[in-house]
Amino acid sequence: MRIAFSNARAAALVLLVAACSDQPTSPAPIDTELAPSQARSADQRNIPTRAEERPGTFADMADADLWDHVLFSDQLAVVGLKNPGVARGIYLGEILIDRFQANQARQAVVNQPGVRLVEADDLLPIVEVRIESLEALAALRRLPMVDYIEPLRARNDIEQWASIGGCGWPALWDGEALLTGASGDSYSERFAAMRIPEAWSVTVAGRRVSGEGVTIGLTDTGISNTQAELRSGFAGGTVAARTVRHMYLSSLGSSDDACGHGTRMAGVLAAPDDGQGVQGVAWGANLVNVRHANGVANISSSAARASVRAAGQANSRIISMAWQSMNWWWSVSDEIRWWHRNRGVLFFGAAGTSGCGDLIPDSNVIFPAEMGEVVAVTGVSYPDGGIPCGIHHGKQVELTAYLDVPTSGRYTGEVTSIGGSSNATAIVAGIAALAWQANPSLTRDQLRVRLQESAALYPYRSTTMGFGLVDAHEAVTGQ
Repeated sequence: MRIAFSNARAAALVLLVAACSDQPTSPAPIDTELAPSQARSADQRNIPTRAEERPGTFADMADADLWDHVLFSDQLAVVGLKNPGVARGIYLGEILIDRFQANQARQAVVNQPGVRLVEADDLLPIVEVRIESLEALAALRRLPMVDYIEPLRARNDIEQWASIGGCGWPALWDGEALLTGASGDSYSERFAAMRIPEAWSVTVAGRRVSGEGVTIGLTDTGISNTQAELRSGFAGGTVAARTVRHMYLSSLGSSDDACGHGTRMAGVLAAPDDGQGVQGVAWGANLVNVRHANGVANISSSAARASVRAAGQANSRIISMAWQSMNWWWSVSDEIRWWHRNRGVLFFGAAGTSGCGDLIPDSNVIFPAEMGEVVAVTGVSYPDGGIPCGIHHGKQVELTAYLDVPTSGRYTGEVTSIGGSSNATAIVAGIAALAWQANPSLTRDQLRVRLQESAALYPYRSTTMGFGLVDAHEAVTGQ
């Protein structure tokens, strides 16, 4: 899946793959490609198979059942590659097959009758293929160098069971009266209750804490091209050196938001303090906008994987993922784990939002938020702190934020709203940027612990709300 780039200061979007962009001008090179650990390569006895690690995924589904999903996915599938006789080709972000061996495995796959190559991956030991029949699928799964096979999309994923998608352009904000910052921008009293403005008042090296110098990757539905605060006017506030970078899957044609979800997420994350609308949590941070879909549910695993990689290659230290699936995707989880292990990226995922009273239990943290490498965030109502119907929760939840906050609308100057676990995820990801600017020596894991320690329930952990509501000032100052 190819990613295209556009310049935030250009008059029109550039539709060429790898065209120029804001700094950096090209993705950071990946210097560890299919390079296995010598220790792991020599001994994989303690590495579980996919079915042993997580039973019930596509990896151990019966051939006929898996074929039903592959058919739904236009016969497109991802094939994981490994060395014959071992458990798998990658484990917890550690690649266990070298390039020569991966090329041999890839050739064996594409030489199989009824299998056609779509795209070979240059980082993970996987290949995308088109499978022509159930018989070809069954034969492919029997090859000793095949780790797993999964479709790009799944039949009966969350989009088909819930009346959601995260899309739409809500009316202008009509909630409670908003507070006004020093810049003249608006923010919610929910921000004040989480002590976000107090965090903004902290100074480090003579600069107010704003997330300055920290890059946040937003993998979502894009940003409206009529919302100048998140495009040409992104650096219009007091942090003039901040940058925004726009990327998109080439199949989507542009980074423009046709849904509305990505624009509103970006507003919560990083809208500037320019006096024209809302003030984002991390109003001084850099932003990498990656448009990978036109909604937040039942996204192609290929698109999800490509967006995570694009954000990682653009040097994002934090990546926000407010999209959801009821299925565990090995190719996507391996991508997230690679960036988690090898580049120290801090991932945030929305616990899930679905229709109230639908067939999906709210006590179901969805993928990718359910991953241990991802900080799962859910939303709670203001001011009582309860979890409303349709907002997912569970033991994987780590942190919470208040629901239903004002954010940037489709057009410059508009103030609209966003809710669900999505807005909570954007808030906490923004607080992480504030804390990382103030404490640049913290490692990813140390910062994650700092966020936990700032939460209302710490050191206790609820089975539904994790460590609870984050205190931004405490996350920034440690007290």
